[in-house]
Amino acid sequence: MHQVYRTLLAATLTAFMPVVILPAGAQDEEKPRWFGGGYDNTVTLAYGIPDSDYVALHFSCTAGKPVVNAYVQDEDSSADEGATMQVRLSAGGQQVAFSGKAMPNEDSGGKDVKAGLPPDAALRAILTATGELEIVVDGHTQHYAMDGAAEPAAAMLAACDAPKPAGDLDVTVTNKAKHPLQSLAWSEAGVNSFDSDAFGYEPLEPGASRTFTIVGGRDICTFDISVVFADEDEEECCGDGVPAGTQNLCENSEFAVHD
Repeated sequence: MHQVYRTLLAATLTAFMPVVILPAGAQDEEKPRWFGGGYDNTVTLAYGIPDSDYVALHFSCTAGKPVVNAYVQDEDSSADEGATMQVRLSAGGQQVAFSGKAMPNEDSGGKDVKAGLPPDAALRAILTATGELEIVVDGHTQHYAMDGAAEPAAAMLAACDAPKPAGDLDVTVTNKAKHPLQSLAWSEAGVNSFDSDAFGYEPLEPGASRTFTIVGGRDICTFDISVVFADEDEEECCGDGVPAGTQNLCENSEFAVHD
């Protein structure tokens, strides 16, 4: 299940590549560096190697949602899966601290942490700073030169400040089934062309809810919906998609999944 989350992250970043913002002088394609991009209403800032699955740091903002989604990798961590990991970001004379659950990283053997952060003045100063970014994860210190980060960071933060497009549709899905949900997919009713929204590293457990955005959804309203249930017996995750019904999500934006 853990590899599924990393695969989804890598696939998402690959989708951003056509609009990548690269720092000047970054000709070495194998050298980790800051880069950014965008897809639909989401804009990202990442440190790693573009067109690869190596991403040490990843931040993103979605228009209409004043939250910076942060993802940090600690290759040296030996924390137990699910343990709380303490993270501190420092740059430009500012500090931001947060915590998150340890997620195993099969590639590095370490742990990953993700969290949603407010785009406050301290975080903005850190992500657009010059000099060096220091990240401490459970006592392990990492340093990243900020060369090339300011421009894609500013673009990402501008997305946090932007209003949600009028045509976008927020949908809340509640899992009333007996099994965890790995993803939900939707298509204009009768068209059979599905886009999907994964629930990430943690599947949506029975009884839990999650709100996501269908870009341009108010121009369509009525959708066929399919779900994928997590299968704990399968190393690579999940079963096949299961039709879950058709609904006008403009009239009722709450969708419940049943067995």
